[in-house]
Order: sequence, then structure tokens, then C-alpha cells
Amino acid sequence: HYGADEVLSGVSFQINSGEKLGMIGVNGSGKTTILRILTGEQEQTAGEILIPSDVRVGYVPQYVKHNDADTTMEFLLSDYRAISENLRLQEENLERVSEKNTNAALRAYQRARDDYDRVDGDLFPQRAEAMLDTMALKGKEDQKVGSMSGGEKNVLSLARALLSEPDLLLLDEPANHLDYLGVAWLEDFLIRFKGAVLIVSHNRYLLDRVAGGILELDGGKITRYEGNYSAYRAAKLRKLLAQQSDYIANQKRLARLEELVRRFAEIAKVYDSKEWGRRLRARRSQLEREKKNAVEKPELNQSALAAQFLSEETQADIALQMRDYTRGFDDFTLFDNAEMDIAGGDAVALVGANGSGKTTLLKDIVERGNWSNHDLRIGPSMNVGYSAQQQEVLDDGRTIVEEIRDAAPMTSQSAFALLNRFMFQPEDMQKRVGELSGGERNRLQLARLMALKPNFMILDEPTNHLDIPSREAVEEALEDFQGTLLVVSHDRYFLDKVVNRVVEVQDKKLVSFPGNFSEFWRVSGRSTINVVGRVSQRRQRREPDRVQRAQQRQEVSDLERRIHESEEQKIELEDQMAQAFTNRDHRAGRRAKRQLDRVTSQLEDYYARWVALE
Repeated sequence: HYGADEVLSGVSFQINSGEKLGMIGVNGSGKTTILRILTGEQEQTAGEILIPSDVRVGYVPQYVKHNDADTTMEFLLSDYRAISENLRLQEENLERVSEKNTNAALRAYQRARDDYDRVDGDLFPQRAEAMLDTMALKGKEDQKVGSMSGGEKNVLSLARALLSEPDLLLLDEPANHLDYLGVAWLEDFLIRFKGAVLIVSHNRYLLDRVAGGILELDGGKITRYEGNYSAYRAAKLRKLLAQQSDYIANQKRLARLEELVRRFAEIAKVYDSKEWGRRLRARRSQLEREKKNAVEKPELNQSALAAQFLSEETQADIALQMRDYTRGFDDFTLFDNAEMDIAGGDAVALVGANGSGKTTLLKDIVERGNWSNHDLRIGPSMNVGYSAQQQEVLDDGRTIVEEIRDAAPMTSQSAFALLNRFMFQPEDMQKRVGELSGGERNRLQLARLMALKPNFMILDEPTNHLDIPSREAVEEALEDFQGTLLVVSHDRYFLDKVVNRVVEVQDKKLVSFPGNFSEFWRVSGRSTINVVGRVSQRRQRREPDRVQRAQQRQEVSDLERRIHESEEQKIELEDQMAQAFTNRDHRAGRRAKRQLDRVTSQLEDYYARWVALE
């Protein structure tokens, strides 16, 4: 409970040794609260948490707490220094304690010594140095934490958690601030990590590659689904369709009972018979019981966000033409005579490592682009709409209604209706933009775009801070968008659904690849930095060959199950695609094609891992 509000109710789940689970749920559903309860940072109101005493838990929070003035090494050694200092104090206490208190002092010393030995205290500083090398942070021992990027802070927090050699790793949005190469590295690391993992994440691609089960937190309760995120989505859809069928049948039965009660009431009124009165009461009691136990109406679309991006029609062939674009800061060059063409109606993803200049390029297109600019030429009939990563297009001093009405002329009532589609409630309407959370600001930006009706949308991380249902609602709206799209996003699942071309920042140039992100990743033949094998496991223990073989057999079995599920899903999607095109439902056909491409890509990954293990 938080005050009188019940956030979690009857939550029960189990994490087995070596198991990797993903936890999903809408923003504010209590996912982070569960992680904090597992680490002991918060106490549950009722129930119990059972974690064996010899199981070490490592925790990487969503927001890393740190002192900006600390160096990376001081950050890594912070827990160790507290343990080491406590041991020193207990040793000093033993030297001066009276004989009467010797036993209590010995017990306190032993606890301090056990804590020190548990983290392998004599070797901890050397292990911390090695961990920086392992996590590609070598040479940054003396760098201030406050000067590091968000992605580097995430990796540093993971490094500190791994130094405790955990059996269970709890991760809260671990892919935040990582670029696509960093996320791919994180996925490979977690796949090879021998301990158990519980991941809270909105990154569906990561959950597809890493998770062997999904815990869905909805309405304060947990439901477990076997398989990765795609398997969860398929199972969830089947469950909802079955529930929909049951609901329709149940509603028909209730309608028949209500009609029967109405007829019995009319007969009882005409004949004034005790027998008919008894029958009427019996039927009314039956109707009340049936209503009480009625099948709930399934919510086929979980998101309350209802975006629709309409655009002004244009016949323009050129949306953006970039020639000899050069950009840098001081002595650092981001782009050197880079070129790129985007045709009207294209949907293009701009990808590249963090710091490669993607956001700078988008800002330059928005601020400097026009038909007469040789470097950044925008088609004359293009009406540009921009959603910024830092939401700087918004005015913090305005109310959210004023912000929407500034974007496009409309009545207050129309502004309320539009904002309600983006999950803003009546009590939110007079909030200042500066008071909004990151997710609320992003939703406001998207609402602003809907009001503007641009035919060329430039989006910088449009799904940041959004939960999975909201992301999927935005994807659906962008799939139907008839204009031109240029988007920067680290959400590869999102990119697979909405783009038809990928442009990568590569050696200060722009290189184009046809297809979605998965196709780009396959064609470019990328491999992540192979550092995960160097990460030490709990207490460096050597497991017998027999145990290793059993673990390998289990991994092969899990892969074979995933392959079987994906093959069935592939056949189902092929049928859906064929049926959609036969029915001339091209939108559904294109959607099935994108899903089929994603499942096919996953299958190739599963088969490659299966062959390697066999």
C-alpha cells in the first residue's frame, strides 16, 4: 500500500536458479516497487519474500544514485569501503573491549569479517579495476561520474552490481540511454550470464532475445507467461480472443435470462399466481447469480492512448535532399560532406552510436532546412513537425491546453478532447508544462503533432518514457501515417514496425540500407564486443562437467521450445498475410508481413544458437 491506495494485491511468483524473466506493465503499475521489495529497500504490507540466505542479489536501479564528484573507481568501491571500514572499527573495538563485553564484541567482529570475506575483500580493489576493463571503461578510473553519459552510468551501475557476484540480478530499465550497439551488447551479456535475472523493461526486442518467461503486472496482480515477449503477445491475444468468445456467449445467455424474467413478470402480473411468483423469484435469483459471475469484457487494446496522425496531401518527390553537409564543434567533426535523400512518403530511421550527431542533424534540419538551402534542402510543400528528445519545443511556462492551442487554432473543448486521447485527465488541463513528467511531456509532444497535421514528421526518441501499450499505440498510428517520417530511436521493435529504410551514421558519412532495422542488422553483419565471457561468476566456483552438461541440455531444450513456438507463429502469420491480401486488406497484410519478418529474424537467431550448442 501507498497510504490508502493498494498498488499490489496477492502478488505471487517464483524465480528459479538460472532463469531469466521479464516483468512488464503500464507505467505506475508497481514494477519498480516489486524490485525494491525484493532488495529490502521497501517493506511489503503483507505476505512474505523468501530468498535463501546464500543467494546474493545484485540490483541495477533505473535512476543511478551517485555523487557527481566521485570518480568511477570511488563509485565501484563505495560498498566495499563501508564494509572494510566496519571491519576495521570492530577490530579496534576488540582491542579495548572489557572482559564482560568480549562475547558481544567477538560476534560483531565475526559478522563484519563474514561480510568482508563474502565480497572477497582482499582482492576487491583489483577486481574492480578488472571490471572496468571488462565493461569497456578502462582508462576512466579517475573520470568523475557526473561527467559520464547516461549510458556509461548504466554500465557502471551494472559493473557495481556484478562485483557482488550475484546469483540473482534485478534490472530496472537497463537499456535506458544505451545506443543500439550497447543494447545488443547488454543482450549478449545477459544471455551468457549464468545467474537468474529479473528484468523490468519496455524494450521488447531485449525481452525477445533474453527472457524465457514474462511476468505481466496488471491491476496489482502477476500473471506468468512462458516464452519471450513475442510468445507472450501471441498467448495473450489467444487468451483475449477466447475470453471475447466466452463474453459474447455469456452476454447472450444473460439476455435470454433477462427476457425470461420479463416474460415471467408479465405472466405473474396477469394470473396473480403464487406458483408463477415463485418461478419469477427463482429466475430473478438465477439472473443475479449469473450477473455476479459474468465473464468480464476483455480489453483487446490495453492502451488508453489513441493517436492518429493525419497529414496534408502532397505529390512532392523530394522531402529532404542533403548535400555536402558538414558539422562539428570546435575541433571535433561529426559530419564531413555527408549526403542523404528522403523521398516523399519514405519512413527512414537514422541510427548511430551515442554522440555520433543524430540529434544535432535533426535539429539542423528543423532549424535550417528550406528549399533554398543547398546543404539541407526540404521540399517546398513539406510541412515539418518535430518531436525533440529533450522536449525543448515545449514552453514550460504554458499550461498543456495553451500549448496545444498554440500549435493549432481550436476551442478549449477541442483541446480537451485531443489531450484526453493522449491520456490527460480533466484535472491535468491547467498543469504547467514544466510540472510534467518525462512520459507526460512526450505524450504532449505527440498530441501537438496530431494538432499540427504535418506531412513530414521528424521524431527524436518518440517512445522515451512510454510504457509498452502506449508504444504500440504510437506504432499503429505511425503505420497509418501517409506522410514522410524521419526518426531516431533506440527501440528496435518500434523501428521494425514503422520504417522501410535505415540510414546509419558511419565514419562521419550517412550510409543507407533498405528494409527495417532487423534487415539492416542482418545485412550489416554486426557483432557485439565479446566481453561477457570475462565477467567472473559467483565465487569463481567450478561446477562439475555433469552439472554443466545438464545446464547445456536445459538451454538446448529451451531453444527447441522457442523454435517450435516461433515456427508455429510463422505459419500462422503467413496464413494471416495471405488471407489479408486475398481480402484486399493491405494494411493488415503489411502488418502481418512486418511481424513475419521479425519472427523469421528471431528464428534465425535461435537456430544459430541451437547449432552452436549442439
